[in-house]
Amino acid sequence: MTSNSANPLSSGELIAFVAAVESASVHGAADALGLTQSAVTKRLQALERRGGVTLFERGRFGMRPTTAGRLLYPDAKEALAALRRAEAVLGGHRELARHALTIAASYTIGEFLLPGWLASFRQREPETRAQVEIANSVAVLARLRDHEVEVGFVEGRDDLRGCDVLTVHHDRLEVVVSSTHPWCRRQSVGLRDLAGEPYVARERGSGTRDVADDVLSGYGLRLTPSIETASVQSVKRTLVAEGGYSLLSRVAIELEVAAGTLSVLRLDGVEIQRELRAVRSHAHRHGDAAKAFWRWLEQHVVPGSLEGA
Repeated sequence: MTSNSANPLSSGELIAFVAAVESASVHGAADALGLTQSAVTKRLQALERRGGVTLFERGRFGMRPTTAGRLLYPDAKEALAALRRAEAVLGGHRELARHALTIAASYTIGEFLLPGWLASFRQREPETRAQVEIANSVAVLARLRDHEVEVGFVEGRDDLRGCDVLTVHHDRLEVVVSSTHPWCRRQSVGLRDLAGEPYVARERGSGTRDVADDVLSGYGLRLTPSIETASVQSVKRTLVAEGGYSLLSRVAIELEVAAGTLSVLRLDGVEIQRELRAVRSHAHRHGDAAKAFWRWLEQHVVPGSLEGA
């Protein structure tokens, strides 16, 4: 039988061949496979033409394999078994992929809101296996557009063209200081106060930093950070250890305010508001878990939804 590695033997022809050997007739093979006798005959003839050999002797005794047929039979059986194993592997992977959920989230959302959302979602979809990456908003969008994740969460004012967007939280940035800071004797501070005190900020590309810079620049104030750091937690630790102030989401400081280690002040005449948003790419073919999570966000997290109201 000639070799053609670029176009291997047809599984349909091998299935018909094995069935014919084992049933000793075209009729029996057709019954076993749920095919017509004509369809089985065509498959066997195609296999013989491809191999350039006769695989069956036909006579009053029915049909029995020739020497070539007997040589082919064990390898054909093994080939079909290997195909069934391959199909099982793919089936197992499909099942795993059906429950996989890849997410990239900006720091405020990823550290303070997303864990609770995922816990509630998994109560309804317990087989979901979520893989979460925490990064700033710019990096989240890059992962999303490179199709490395299916759902992203951002908190800046980024260009979201090409994305489906859900607003999942209305947020406000506050002036935050250590509870030992001299400003704690006051209820509010002004823009001039911000310009004269060390500013502890998130890194560029952070949604928190970008929104604060954008709003304050509208009032003619451009702040130069004394310290820049890549996470909300490190900003809070820096405030306690070294003083200064930061502009952070109230969501990110609730525990510290309750514990008395951080304090919040009003910024006179200025409100720094933003929307926290879930995003997904128009162009990406989303898996079952990602589709279910998006629907859950629409129904239970989006402000104004049944549970988000």
